[in-house]
Amino acid sequence: MKQIFVCLAMFCVMLPSAVAQTAAPETGSHDRLGSADEVAIRRISADWIRFYNAGDAARVAELYTEDGYYLSAHILAHGRAAIQAYWERGIKAGGHIDFIKVLTLSYARDLGYCAGTYQATNAGVTVDGRILIVVRKVNGRWLMAAHETVVRDQPL
Repeated sequence: MKQIFVCLAMFCVMLPSAVAQTAAPETGSHDRLGSADEVAIRRISADWIRFYNAGDAARVAELYTEDGYYLSAHILAHGRAAIQAYWERGIKAGGHIDFIKVLTLSYARDLGYCAGTYQATNAGVTVDGRILIVVRKVNGRWLMAAHETVVRDQPL
């Protein structure tokens, strides 16, 4: 799984130099947002939180491409059906996403990425970690092609 993460990170660095980019963290207000593409890419995180916390794994899965990937230390889910099944288990286990903070976002043409941090409370235990999302524009809509989360070592 480490090799896949390295490939994703290399993909992000190798985007063309004519990339629209912002490094401003997501603060909850949208006054610093730029283009319609940037707004749409940032909206993925907000929609993801809203759908997941509402217990709607099907709507979460719709945010991924048909052939999308979700990767973590626990799973490699490929395709919407597998992704939906994974998030259904998380929701049933009492998962809740507290926030996703966008640290950087870049895109060009129909490819881009978003990196940030997140906090989740799962069955009463709060954890935080890192997130990397590779997005692809499909039929005019930005969707997650690959989504990786890494839980940070939590302080004792």
